Amino acid sequence: MHRSAIISKLGIVLVLMLVAAACVPYFAGSQSVSVDQVGGNLVLRWSDAIDVDEGGFVDYYHLDINGTSIEIDHPTIACELGGLTSGQTYNIAVTAYDNDGDWSGVIGGPVSHIGTLSTTYVAASEGLGAGPPTCVPLADSTAQLIAPAPIVAGGSATFDIEVTLGSGVTTGGGIAVGMHHASEWIMQVSAPLAKNHVAATTTGGAVLDVERHIAVPEGMFVDTTPGLFSDFQFHWLSIARVTSGELVEGDKVVFTFGSNANAIDVPRSSSINDQELRITIDDDANGVFDAIAESPTLRIVHAPAAHFAGVAPSQVTIGQSVDLVIRAEDQFLNLASDYSGSVSLHDENGTLLQSGVALTDGMATTQIVLNSQGHHRIRITADAGNLEGRSNPLRAYATLPAQRLYWGDLHGHTGISDGLGENAEQYFAFGRDVGALDFIALTDHGNFDWAANVAAVQSYHDPGEFVTLLAQEAGAQRDHMNLYFRSDDTEHISQWQTTYAGFLNWTYNQYNTASDEAITVPHHFTYNRGNPLYPFGIWDDRIVRLAEVYSAHGTNEYFGNPRSLNAASTDQTKYLQGGLAAGRKFGVIAASDNHDSKPGRTAWGRYPGGLAAVWTTDLTRDAVWDALWNYRTYGTSVDRIYVEVDVDGHGMGESFSTGSATVDLAAYVIGKTDVVDVTVVHNNQDVATISTTTGLIETTQTVDLDPGENFVYLRVTQDNGERAWSTPVWITRT
Repeated sequence: MHRSAIISKLGIVLVLMLVAAACVPYFAGSQSVSVDQVGGNLVLRWSDAIDVDEGGFVDYYHLDINGTSIEIDHPTIACELGGLTSGQTYNIAVTAYDNDGDWSGVIGGPVSHIGTLSTTYVAASEGLGAGPPTCVPLADSTAQLIAPAPIVAGGSATFDIEVTLGSGVTTGGGIAVGMHHASEWIMQVSAPLAKNHVAATTTGGAVLDVERHIAVPEGMFVDTTPGLFSDFQFHWLSIARVTSGELVEGDKVVFTFGSNANAIDVPRSSSINDQELRITIDDDANGVFDAIAESPTLRIVHAPAAHFAGVAPSQVTIGQSVDLVIRAEDQFLNLASDYSGSVSLHDENGTLLQSGVALTDGMATTQIVLNSQGHHRIRITADAGNLEGRSNPLRAYATLPAQRLYWGDLHGHTGISDGLGENAEQYFAFGRDVGALDFIALTDHGNFDWAANVAAVQSYHDPGEFVTLLAQEAGAQRDHMNLYFRSDDTEHISQWQTTYAGFLNWTYNQYNTASDEAITVPHHFTYNRGNPLYPFGIWDDRIVRLAEVYSAHGTNEYFGNPRSLNAASTDQTKYLQGGLAAGRKFGVIAASDNHDSKPGRTAWGRYPGGLAAVWTTDLTRDAVWDALWNYRTYGTSVDRIYVEVDVDGHGMGESFSTGSATVDLAAYVIGKTDVVDVTVVHNNQDVATISTTTGLIETTQTVDLDPGENFVYLRVTQDNGERAWSTPVWITRT
């Protein structure tokens, strides 16, 4: 028994009743119910329903066949029809009920959701009997994971997926194992002795050929929703195709991932949830694959603890206690949740701050007091063993300045769109409790569950402690833009656009005509794709206020920069420096673009994730918004590098005019590592580089101005490869 395809045969006339549901079970758009002949039997199949209530689940399905009521327990979604009269027309309706008694026929909700599925069938010679109509549930195919050892992040593994068939598969049909869009598994089927090979065998008499697909073949899945863990999201496909013979009920098909001694590479990000391996089957060779009722899952566990990392406020007052969050991490930045032990803490000068701080489940929060002004990185050492680490850079003051430095991750995804996490609540909780962020935004693609996003933003917002921003990812075609909102109850974008110019125009008119309520931000904009004018060739600073210079995809500063995007564009005008050369003004940020629901500390993606830093007066939504809108920002890759910039009394993001031929740039930079370079970039030229082996650079550099327009910014590079980029200061020489 599998989720059925939308088909019309044997005299079936399909009539969909688009009765939508909200906060009750519903059938996603493009779903249906059908009646099919299978091996001489008449089978009624319907699409699986979804329940979005917190803690809710679909309990059973109610079938109405010409007034005869039949209840089928979930997850069964197919049954064998009987008791029909030849030539009689049967009206069949399927309604889903959840554990609260709510039912899918309730009116309301998105028009893409279907409340009740229905069809009309004229009985022929199958399913006949004495009546009344009956429908006996079919046996389902099952699948299980067979893994001889834990699957460890960043390592190698071999494991099997064993599928036991509940019904036959004819020649030309197949069984597929789909890995999720964000899962990052690498697989191949063409080189049996090479790494990452996938093989398939069967206990039956059929001959199998294994295919590899990185995108869903056209027509393979009925539900192509680009989110909500639909079949379409599991597009890293290994398909065992029946090339001759047939598989019968009870046959087993075994997929072996890492089928030789070279095994298969395991992604670096440990699982925040068990990862589903979606099993779908095309039993009648019609090209449509339907998911089995319950697919197996696997869990990637973290590698052994390799170091400690600490997070404290970037600015502290001497003599006053502040929180320090300590994490034990593996080499990929995953939380080593099985680590338990105690650590000692020392300040920059080697002064013991605390000892015997116990970590539980890999984490601890304690209070520290610094008694000397200047730069600090808290040294964290295991009381037993050889693990060590550092906190982020701190600057200690006698009195805190008016402008404060806060850290956030403004870009990431959950399973509501194309990520792996369960929901917004889980996402925000990780960012607050593990990522130790000051502010956060969830940018799921589309608006599949906007109400839940809004509710989580409102629930987790805690002024002074943790600021949440309502956001989504949108854009036009392959030109992606994140969209951030000042208010926590704003409506999502009301119409998707097909052009970048149209997107900018639409978002401005929807949100910003009366006041500054939305900000759009281009990201991974140096991929060689989409509109060649994206993002800097078409510009509207009434809505575009920031540019994401770095994320897990790579760096967008200039062509040839370290950690370039995969197959990056060679067109310099698409890079950050190209935008600056074109006269565009914007704040510079970085973000993770995590898809593993680990904002602020993610191992997902091609490179370590980034962070956004803002200079503002206090940790409130209005203050963070004001900093983002007015360019008082900078971006880093992973490490919270401390960067202050002043150009003749003007800070990041400011513009001013001068009659002088020179300006003085003052910089105060603290790296997380000791070996740090600070490069002064003037009009896209590196004009000075200052280096240190102490982690601190405090310098003043004189910059010669060109006639007319000038800009200057800092690029910080640590010896571990991590970087920071300040927003420019713009100077007009008069």
